[in-house]
Amino acid sequence: MRRLVSAPAAMNSPQPVRVQASARGRPVVVAGERVESVREDWLHRFRWWTDDPLRRHYYEVATVTGRHVVVFRDTFTGRWFRQNA
Repeated sequence: MRRLVSAPAAMNSPQPVRVQASARGRPVVVAGERVESVREDWLHRFRWWTDDPLRRHYYEVATVTGRHVVVFRDTFTGRWFRQNA
């Protein structure tokens, strides 16, 4: 009996996440959890030399429940993603 098996997902691939941001664009709620603090943020540009560059603004946040989460906003589309460490 043959079973169809899907290809494994790429490790550490970004997953869409709901984020509420302040007027300045900093995350204040991530996946329904209030952000206690933004520990670090940085802007990263990938493939800038191609016709399909990526530009992401990353935030490492601590939520009120004590979770540490890395999220980023795609600066071209405005969409938010969670990036597992």
